[in-house]
Amino acid sequence: MLYLPITKSWILSCNANRLYLVCAFAAISLIGVLLAALLAVIASGAVESSPSALLIMQILLLPGILGTALLCIAMWYFWFNFDNSTWPRKAVWFCLLYLLIPVGPVLYYFFVYRRSAVLQKAL
Repeated sequence: MLYLPITKSWILSCNANRLYLVCAFAAISLIGVLLAALLAVIASGAVESSPSALLIMQILLLPGILGTALLCIAMWYFWFNFDNSTWPRKAVWFCLLYLLIPVGPVLYYFFVYRRSAVLQKAL
């Protein structure tokens, strides 16, 4: 098993909470940018032939991808080590975290992480 040297203060600090909030908004923006890019490709069909349009889309997607990745790792780590929910609840969140990558960690952040008693004690 892979052991990451992540301390409790990295997951439950005030700065980490702010960073995860920014990452949650970046993940939400990723969904919006993906939808907008898909609609632009469908509407024009010219995005494939324009390298500048592809570069702009990549630049707009990068913060959302990084934010989603960081939030996903942090929420999984919290789920494994600090979540004191019952097992049926954890099973539901496992499915959401695993199957809905951009949306699952954001929902978990707002509905479980921010409301957890462990986080309230740490802050």
